[in-house]
Amino acid sequence: MPKVNRRSSADRCLANSRDTVGALAIITMTSGAFSPAAAPGLMLVAVEAASAPSSFRHEQAAAFVTAANIRNPAFASKASDLSAPLQSTVEDSAATSSSDLLLIVDGTTINTSSRNLDEILPETLLAGASSPELREEVSNGKKSLAAKLDVHPSTTHSHRPNIVGHRGSLYHELENTLQSFVTSHELGCDAVELDVFRLKCGELVVFHGGGTDQNPGCLRDYMNIEGSILDYTATDARALAFNPHHEEFGCGPERIHHKHENGMAYIPTLREVLHHLRDYTDLTVKIELKGPGTEIPTLNLVEELDMVGRCHYASFDHSRIRAIRVLRPQLNANGEHVYRTGALFANDLPDDFVTKALDAGASEVHLKYDTCTKSRIAAIHNAGMGSMCWFRGPIGMKEDCAHKYHDVGNEDESMYRTVMATGVQSMCINKPDVLVGMIGRKAGKVLDALESIDVLLEFDDAAIAQLVEADWS
Repeated sequence: MPKVNRRSSADRCLANSRDTVGALAIITMTSGAFSPAAAPGLMLVAVEAASAPSSFRHEQAAAFVTAANIRNPAFASKASDLSAPLQSTVEDSAATSSSDLLLIVDGTTINTSSRNLDEILPETLLAGASSPELREEVSNGKKSLAAKLDVHPSTTHSHRPNIVGHRGSLYHELENTLQSFVTSHELGCDAVELDVFRLKCGELVVFHGGGTDQNPGCLRDYMNIEGSILDYTATDARALAFNPHHEEFGCGPERIHHKHENGMAYIPTLREVLHHLRDYTDLTVKIELKGPGTEIPTLNLVEELDMVGRCHYASFDHSRIRAIRVLRPQLNANGEHVYRTGALFANDLPDDFVTKALDAGASEVHLKYDTCTKSRIAAIHNAGMGSMCWFRGPIGMKEDCAHKYHDVGNEDESMYRTVMATGVQSMCINKPDVLVGMIGRKAGKVLDALESIDVLLEFDDAAIAQLVEADWS
């Protein structure tokens, strides 16, 4: 990051966070051309342009002047005075951009022709455009998710990502239960994700639990008891009572109490879940092989229920999906795997993750939402694999939005739009109703008739409903 050589009050206020790319940065422009690529996704940019060339003044500076700038009264009063080249770019960007960028002019020399912005002080703009919450976020070191993923959230998307309900629809129903999966179907998801353990009786059950990916299935927070789900038979596990106050259960304690009272809050078997989803929905089922010894029994059950084309397998332990590939290497006529597998990766994404996924025989790569950069998604697709991003559970997402990222909410439209901009093909999310509301239910024909998803995003709810219900045959 270039050195700040003028200590205005804005500099002093922001200097501690100038290295937090994507949250807040101060750039001192003293010579040469400035490249926006040097500081992607900046929220606030302070520029001292003592010797900025005209190309910077008219073109690159304008790239930072977006709709957010025009809404700032202090800047808007001067924006109207800018002359031709910069002004036209400002107007164009204001019509198309929804970013939160703010150009702070610190100095007297950014001119367009005979006019300059020398009387607009950084502290005036900062006071006019920055809330106390923003300044607090910056001081806490928050960053921009868009910058981390190397995207612009207003990017036009030419694809509709598959909507995958993470553990079903866990903000509506208790996670990993039949009701949660059925709700995902009713909301319009393309798929659901669920977690599978093989218990000591040999039965496969659908359950997540606490612990780590290396040692999963802990019952302490989930059930208010010590031990692991692996200590139980399916019958005994079914009788366990969920802890209604566990914050990971997004549906809330009242919903869980209601399900307990009606005998519907229990750990189901994989067999009963797949049987119901096969007969009453058209959902694809993404099965995370959570516990040891799950791969072969799960494969056998899927084949028994004739659901090979609707079930995919994934694991952080790539030996499990490799075992499935060794047993079932068949390809379709188009060269795709008949048995779809996904290589899951967590935060510690290795540089050679594509090679590792290919070595495991994976059909897809599943990256954590804030590691699925545009370049990584492109690398996955170039290797002939599909892509999916997965979101943390409610506790983890709440932590990320509270402490990591300033430019998105907790799985709100801004977060989903930012991740969509990477080109990822599927999104495994906790709030599928939000994404369905943005891009419509499983309406491939509708979306094919539009030039882009952004067109659909501009419609109001009534217009979206009209499109979804229309006869597109």
